[in-house]
Amino acid sequence: MIDPNKQEREPVNVPDVCKRAFELIAAKQFSDAEKFLANNMTRSDDDASIALFHSVMGVLFKAQGEYKNAWRHYERAEKLLPADPALKIISARLLIEQFAEYSKAIKKAKRVLEIIPENPVFAHQAFTTMGLAYCKKGDKKKAVSMLEKSIVADFEHFVTAKNLDFNLVEALLRKGWGAGACKVFLEKARAFSKKTGEENYVSLLERMLVAFKVDFGTIAGEAKEDDALEIEK
Repeated sequence: MIDPNKQEREPVNVPDVCKRAFELIAAKQFSDAEKFLANNMTRSDDDASIALFHSVMGVLFKAQGEYKNAWRHYERAEKLLPADPALKIISARLLIEQFAEYSKAIKKAKRVLEIIPENPVFAHQAFTTMGLAYCKKGDKKKAVSMLEKSIVADFEHFVTAKNLDFNLVEALLRKGWGAGACKVFLEKARAFSKKTGEENYVSLLERMLVAFKVDFGTIAGEAKEDDALEIEK
């Protein structure tokens, strides 16, 4: 029997809540954002919604440099949605960037490939994440190999150049590793951007390739051959 004195809760509009929370985070109104998210979390009964709010909480605490709290919320989100590949990538990157938990991050990235093996964008992110972990571990061979693998079907099944992740290329070039593989990545990315007509990315990649030629052009050919030999071993 319905209690006529009990006020029915208004349903939570998850997209609107997340949008408002991100606006507060962008404005650095962190306390307001936390209270807003916590309030809506208590009003939600759906695991997916609660997981999403925890994920945004993770963003909130990461923005404040509170990485342990950020990890705690990402972990809660992942427990509620264990098959969500995006959450695994997000938490894996945090493990690499802030906690030096490289093996754990690699394990999460490999799990993404198991969960959603046919998705080229998530495969790209998973290989990139593993490559970043191997970079931190000092494993040049595996890091370069992951960059090669991240060029999933020459990016042809991507929808937009916004899906391209340049973090591994940058990490490798900072170490002076895999110049040949990095050049191939940038060229493939430029070709894809031209195909989609995203001129801002074409322009960016043209500049990157010019800078690459200046800094690494004299060794790129030899480096490419060395990378290929290492990957084949």
